[in-house]
Amino acid sequence: MAWGIAIAALVTGLAAGLMLGARSRARVGRLRHGVRELASGNLGHRIILPGRDDAAAIAEDLNQLADDLQTERQATQAREASRRRLLANISHDLRTPVASIGGYVDALQRGLGDDPTRYLAVIATKTDELAELTDDLFYEARLDSGDLVLASTPVDLAEAARRAILGFEPQLTARGVRVDVAIPEEACVVEADGLAVTRILGNLVSNAIRHGERMTTMTVEVTCDGTRREVRLTNDGAALPADVERLFERGVAGAGGAGLGLAIARELAHRMGAAVLAERLADDKVSFALTFRES
Repeated sequence: MAWGIAIAALVTGLAAGLMLGARSRARVGRLRHGVRELASGNLGHRIILPGRDDAAAIAEDLNQLADDLQTERQATQAREASRRRLLANISHDLRTPVASIGGYVDALQRGLGDDPTRYLAVIATKTDELAELTDDLFYEARLDSGDLVLASTPVDLAEAARRAILGFEPQLTARGVRVDVAIPEEACVVEADGLAVTRILGNLVSNAIRHGERMTTMTVEVTCDGTRREVRLTNDGAALPADVERLFERGVAGAGGAGLGLAIARELAHRMGAAVLAERLADDKVSFALTFRES
């Protein structure tokens, strides 16, 4: 009787072992199939293994890896699309002033036209556009490579705002733009990189001039209020897309030149712990602000 019970128990154990072995082999087979799918580039494949054993844990880890790789692939594709847009815009922005300069130089050489001074003024303007684009490209390359190291020193935002407006006074005057300023006499100091602040404000003013085809007024305000230190530029006559946030994407048409100026401004601000934000206002106005906040 005891032998019979022992034999029955042995047979039952062997049967269970065989069943477990077959089940395990099937689960391992599904894992191997899933790994082959992922290795082939099918990152949308997911391994479904119910349970809480090691195989299920491995399947969960592989699915998470696939999620991460898929996210990275999408980000890479987005960067590549942005790079193609940027190159297309750069090509256009280089071709336009070069063609214009060539045309005016040819006219001067042939003795055509009755106003050489105006021709030279146009050539000078187009040369400045090329210099600005080249400078943006150089700055962008330094940002991407990590070669640009920002300092942290006391910077007076009030003085920086005054210098930014003075630097563009000839263009604003030529366009007949009235500039209203609300800049305090006392210093408005932040810890930042002085050259980076100058570049950010210059890019914001330049963007307003470039895309304010119908601009008649520009307001420059500097605020030192509690923990907030801010320079805000507001102008009318702005020809901007409905979603102003897109202006900060590299290579987006309408973002200023090749779409680098505002992207550079935001990146520099971010690296200094500040922010550059845009806001569409009523009456065809737009406002850009460089904001530092102290904890």
